[in-house]
Amino acid sequence: MNGGIAINASILGERPTGVGLYALGLIKALADARPGLILHTAWAGSLASAQVQVRQASSLIRPERGLAAHAARLLWGQTVLRARLRRDRTEVLLNAMPEGVLRCRVPQVTIVHDLIPLMFPRDYPRQQLYFRQFVPRVLRASRIVVADSEATRHEALRAYGLDPGRFRVIPGGYDAERFHPDGPRGGETREPYVLYVGNVLPHKNLARLVEACARVRQRVPARLVLAGRGRRQHVAALTSLVARAGIPVELKSYVPADELPALYRGARVVALPSLAEGFGLTALEAMASGTPLVASNVSAIPEVVGHAGLLVDPHDTHAMADAIVTLLTDEERRKELIERGLEQAARFSWARTAQAMLAVLDEARGA
Repeated sequence: MNGGIAINASILGERPTGVGLYALGLIKALADARPGLILHTAWAGSLASAQVQVRQASSLIRPERGLAAHAARLLWGQTVLRARLRRDRTEVLLNAMPEGVLRCRVPQVTIVHDLIPLMFPRDYPRQQLYFRQFVPRVLRASRIVVADSEATRHEALRAYGLDPGRFRVIPGGYDAERFHPDGPRGGETREPYVLYVGNVLPHKNLARLVEACARVRQRVPARLVLAGRGRRQHVAALTSLVARAGIPVELKSYVPADELPALYRGARVVALPSLAEGFGLTALEAMASGTPLVASNVSAIPEVVGHAGLLVDPHDTHAMADAIVTLLTDEERRKELIERGLEQAARFSWARTAQAMLAVLDEARGA
């Protein structure tokens, strides 16, 4: 018996990134630890074989449908999901992101991953209403709020003035069966490459990464591989910037899940130059793959990386370039950071995250 635990996984889609990948990893681990959870989603995907009871939602709420799906999810949560929770006699609901049910009698635990649109309002004007009006209402309607990191907890407290006693910090995990040092490597027959994995968004700071790699190219041969999707205008701006930089850059709009581990392992350096991150899954996957990391020294990234990577000011392209050159040329430093990275990654697991989350769910249900 699951004791009436349900999960709002409306964020799941066919090609999950970011929050969707988090939700997949967490749900699989939760199902392993406590079979029979009730999953509300429009796309079960690989979870269909997990020990969960799927409550199928309309395909209209799947995230790949864009802004319309976002609005549809908010409406679905206040209508269809509310009715299903009542029918199932749900005892506690876990929201995989801040899209819960308002004025709901069922105790809720809501996960907040980041508040980046509030930190960069000019870059994310369309998300201001959601983060300024809807998210704080969902968090206030939740018995417990879970943050991925201390940085996210601090930002949520600052932005919304919530009771600190209702917050818990539970770091995420990574797929250890996929991301490890042993296995095929990508790009071995060509010159060394610096790899970025993530969405093409303004706060990802990719313009400075391209500039830093142009400086690197003046000192040592290396190319840049950017693996990530984004809105048309962001991708167009990045493509134009790459053309002007005049350095070898490969843009991969989508990397199949089964090819990503080899891409990590084949990289000489993984770069995470973000101006802010709620957690930093890319850093964790890179370290687990045995690839040294150059990352920003801001927000949640130092919590994930610790002393296992070279942390730099994300505004300083000279420092970013110097760090990349170090990892391209200094074999002793590389080996040291690879060892530290493997040790650091071993501290994170979905099983550990799931156990902590189940304890919070039981606490919310019994409060």
